[in-house]
Amino acid sequence: SSGINAEWPLRPGIRAAFEKFVKPFMDSASKEGAINSERRTLTALRLDLDAAKNRVRAAKTADEMKELEQFVDEAQKKFDEQYELCREVLEDRDRQNAAMVVHLEDFCRVQVDYFKEAHELAIEMEKKVLGRPTKGKDMRPRKDSSDEE
Repeated sequence: SSGINAEWPLRPGIRAAFEKFVKPFMDSASKEGAINSERRTLTALRLDLDAAKNRVRAAKTADEMKELEQFVDEAQKKFDEQYELCREVLEDRDRQNAAMVVHLEDFCRVQVDYFKEAHELAIEMEKKVLGRPTKGKDMRPRKDSSDEE
């Protein structure tokens, strides 16, 4: 087994490129649940704000309207805070996605180089095998499938 690794070492560039791509991808995927949770919270706060505004519109007296407007102001403040939090989280995800694309490009470049080298090695090996004196022929006598009658 160690002889194989000595002849066919895993290129460090492939491993590093793979790890640089996979780690941010996995980190991003694990944060997706948190992002969705923040979005749901934002939606709930928007609904609360809409309900508070509707209560103000339905108020019958000026005093009732003034009291309800405090709830609207509070609901608006909570909504604005959550909106900013969601915006920051989504911008961070966009930055991470951009970084993942760069890592993916690096990974693809390393993979192309690896397979190009593997292809060249296979061609070299084919030339050596076909250049043997026996040219790949087995020296043992073979039964031909048409001889089996």
